Amino acid sequence: MADPPPAIHILGDAGWLNRPAVAIVGTRKASNRGLAVAEGLARALGLRGWTIVSGMARGIDAAAHRGALAAKAGTVAVMGTGPDLIYPREHAKLQSEIIAGGCCITEYEPGTPPLKHHFPRRNRLIAALARAVIVVEAPLHSGAMHTANVALDYDREVFAVPGPVDLPNSFGCHRLLRDGAFLIENSDDVERVLGPPEPALIAAQNNGQVPDLFAGALDPAPQSSARWILDRLDLEGVRRDELRQRWPGSEANWVEGLTALELAGLIRRLPGGRLARRIWTCS
Repeated sequence: MADPPPAIHILGDAGWLNRPAVAIVGTRKASNRGLAVAEGLARALGLRGWTIVSGMARGIDAAAHRGALAAKAGTVAVMGTGPDLIYPREHAKLQSEIIAGGCCITEYEPGTPPLKHHFPRRNRLIAALARAVIVVEAPLHSGAMHTANVALDYDREVFAVPGPVDLPNSFGCHRLLRDGAFLIENSDDVERVLGPPEPALIAAQNNGQVPDLFAGALDPAPQSSARWILDRLDLEGVRRDELRQRWPGSEANWVEGLTALELAGLIRRLPGGRLARRIWTCS
């Protein structure tokens, strides 16, 4: 880096900084669709062995951290304050979870408040720590777009999630796509460009076992059923009966998850009893 920090303060396990990582960033004022996409991508990439880097802000950042934590994949939060302060304050619980399952880092000394000019500098660390930056919902003039531009300067790959053409939160992503960013629909798209993370690091992260991504035996709680279903869908469609047979939870939780996805406009039903992801929504 042309302007490396003189020092880094670390809360949590510094070992996560040595893992292969991708960053997920986006607007603080995210839609429910954007939050679901960010959390789902982070969780799916975490299960593949990637550590997730973000900025612990409201909206997309927080969703990305939560997705990584759900996958027990490790996550790194780059702070814009001193290590003894929490910003935003409502993320105190989230920060404690990140420290327990990853780490928080900052270049600022204890007692440093969240000043506006700190966050562009924080963004350069997010870009530097990751092999690629994924932008999920970003207005044209936003911190996420700044992070993507810095990533290009650092010779990192940039991915963008497309969205509804009439919503300002999609404009930044669409600009990136027009300028040559990779379109991302699911975690497979990342590894088509970057390749998989090193097998040794995947094994270390999973106690010596590479995870079976298709086993479907994760947390079958009601709040995870929607995520479980969405992670296994693509744009072409998957047979509903096939997914239902693989779901390890109850019928009630399955129906609840499926209903939540339909209400959020994230999936569509196709002929032949198939379910598919929906990238474009009307809401």
